[in-house]
Amino acid sequence: MYKIGCLLFLLNCFQALGQEGEKEYQLLWEVKAPRTKKISYIFGSMHSNDPRLFNFPDSLYSAFASVDAVVLETDVTQIYDQYDVRLNLFNFDLFDKKRSFASSKKATQTVYGSEDGRPQFLDAYFQQTGYCGGKGFYQLETVQDQLKLAENPELFNTRAAINGLFFTKEAFIQTYINGDIASLTNMLKAQFKSSPEAYDELITKRNQIMVKGLDTLMRKRTVFCAIGSGHLYGTDGVLQLLRQKGFQVRAVKATYDNTTATAKKLVQSWRTYAVTDEENSFRMTFGGKPTKLTDDNKEHYIYQELGQGNTFELLIHGSSDYLDDHRYNFLENDIAQTKEFILDDGAKGIEGLVLDPIKGYQWKRFIQFGDVCYELICYGGNKFMHSDRPLKFFQKFEILTEKE
Repeated sequence: MYKIGCLLFLLNCFQALGQEGEKEYQLLWEVKAPRTKKISYIFGSMHSNDPRLFNFPDSLYSAFASVDAVVLETDVTQIYDQYDVRLNLFNFDLFDKKRSFASSKKATQTVYGSEDGRPQFLDAYFQQTGYCGGKGFYQLETVQDQLKLAENPELFNTRAAINGLFFTKEAFIQTYINGDIASLTNMLKAQFKSSPEAYDELITKRNQIMVKGLDTLMRKRTVFCAIGSGHLYGTDGVLQLLRQKGFQVRAVKATYDNTTATAKKLVQSWRTYAVTDEENSFRMTFGGKPTKLTDDNKEHYIYQELGQGNTFELLIHGSSDYLDDHRYNFLENDIAQTKEFILDDGAKGIEGLVLDPIKGYQWKRFIQFGDVCYELICYGGNKFMHSDRPLKFFQKFEILTEKE
C-alpha cells in the first residue's frame, strides 16, 4: 500500500505541474470518430478529491450527460478491495473522554486527499456518477497493470524525484484548475530528464496502450474518458495519437454561464444506487454502485468513498442464530452504547461499535429476519466515525415484505 500511495503521489504531482500566466483551458476535448462521426470526450483528470477540482464548466456536464459510457485508466475500486486508502488508520479520537462524537474536528488523511475533500477523488467520481446514471464502464488498463507499476523497483525508485519538485501542492492544484496541459507536459519531461526510461514506462508506453483501447471503443460508442492530464499533450500524447488514427480532436471551451443547466441538474442528480434483492427480501441504497462478492455461502456488497476513505458494507448471512452469536462483540463505554431494537415488521436488531484488528473501529448493525441475518457495516475517517452518517446509512436499509 505504501508503494501504491507513493506512485499515486508522484503521478498526482506530475499531472498538475504548472504554467506562468493564464492560457486556454485544455482539460476537456471533443473527439469525433472517423466514418461513424460518433462524438466522445476526453477529460484530463487529477487523482485528488480537493473540492476546487469539481468546479466543472457547463460544457462538461453536457458532454457527460450525452455519452453511453465512462472510461478510466483502470477500475480503482478493484484495487481497494485489498487496500485501505486511509492513512494513520488507528489514530482516531473515539475514546478521548474530552470530546464527544459530534465535536471531533480532526480530518483523516487519505491517499487521495483527506476527509475535508469530496467523498470520491475525481476519477472515481466520474465512474460512480456514470453508474448511478445507468452508463456503462470500461477500463484502459487492468488493475494488475497498475499494480505492476507500483511494485516495479526501478520505477518506485523514481520517488526520489519528488524531492526535486520546486512547486507546492497548492501550486499544482492552481495550475490544474487553469488547465494548461502544454506547460504541464513540458515540466513533466524536464522532471524526468535524468530518468527517461521511467518517463517512457509511466507515460509514453501507457499512452499507446490507452489509445489502442480508445480507438476500439470510440468507433462503436460514445464515451467520456477521464485520464491523467499528463497523458494528453505532445507528439506522443493521447490527443495527437488519436489524430494520427483519423479522429478529429478539438478543445471544448470552458464556460460558466449556466447555459447547460438541464444537463448539470441531471448529472448532479445521479447520486445514489439502489440494490434490490427479492430473494433475500431487501433493498439497500448506496452512494454509488457497490462491488458484489460471494464467499462462504454469504453475499457481500461493498461501496467505498475513495476520496474521504469511508466504506459501507452489507453482508447477508443465511442463519437464524447469527445475531445472537455476535451480540457480544460490541464495545461498551461512556461514549459508545450498544442499542437493541425491534422493527415494525418484527425483525430484531442490534447496533454499536466494534474494533476490527485490521480495519479499525467500525459501526455495525445486525438485523435478524427469519432465517436471514443482515449485517450492515460502515467505517471511515475520524470525522465520519464521529458524525451521523453511519446512522443515515443504516436507515437506508429496507426489508421487503410480501405486501411490497
